[in-house]
Amino acid sequence: MDIPLTGRAPKLLLVIAALCAACGGGRGAIIVVPPNGSTTEGVDVSKFQGNVNWSAVAGSGKSFAITRVSDGLTVDSTFQQNWQGIASAGLIRGAYQFFQPGMDSAAQAALLLSQIGTLGPGDLPPVLDVEVTGGQPGAQINAEIGTWVAIVQAAIGRSPIIYTAPQFWATTIGSRPNFGTDLWTADWNPNLPHVSSPWTGWEFWQYSISGNVAGIPGQVDLDRFNGSLAELQAYAVQASTVPEPTTMVAGALLLLPLGLQAIRHLRNRKT
Repeated sequence: MDIPLTGRAPKLLLVIAALCAACGGGRGAIIVVPPNGSTTEGVDVSKFQGNVNWSAVAGSGKSFAITRVSDGLTVDSTFQQNWQGIASAGLIRGAYQFFQPGMDSAAQAALLLSQIGTLGPGDLPPVLDVEVTGGQPGAQINAEIGTWVAIVQAAIGRSPIIYTAPQFWATTIGSRPNFGTDLWTADWNPNLPHVSSPWTGWEFWQYSISGNVAGIPGQVDLDRFNGSLAELQAYAVQASTVPEPTTMVAGALLLLPLGLQAIRHLRNRKT
């Protein structure tokens, strides 16, 4: 269902945000970025929503759903059920991983890729949910994000998405690089969404964490895509993402340290 919202961010604010993004490492600037025009409604879920009736969700007017793959290296017990159910209901589907900065970022990326398999038509790029520090400093978190993004991008052939709250990113990561990712901004209940530099726009906006949707027990997160349903369909994957040989080699090289680490772990368990 498309919601007609209009307005554009003032050009001056976008210029200021871009300048702040170039500063590197400082506190990020936060600006208001209205939708480009119409928006498209969706939800995001995890095991905390229980068993979801995805046909009912689709019937309620939602056009997309994003489901949690894991919390760090712990797989969400409802992921595969939701991943299949979203597609069966004819919804555009996505997957997000709750990022644990204190855990191996390469291992987290490998887990996500193993769970989602080959992306096909109607699938969104994977999402990295960045909202905790895990006791790590901003520079280290940013470096781990870069590792995760590189591995996922090499595997799927396009940039993933980062989910974060503007205040968290601005104060924790600051104006460090976002590695060319699109933004899913978490900004609850304002009239218009905010974003933190270095982004100057958003693709998705989580605007509530207390919504009620047919087919979902209890409350659920509500989201909007920055565009029409046709634009969302165009943004999603158009064909199965089978990496080119060079991309596969690059991904293998990125994952090699993870494989060696796993072998060492197994050897240690046997001794």
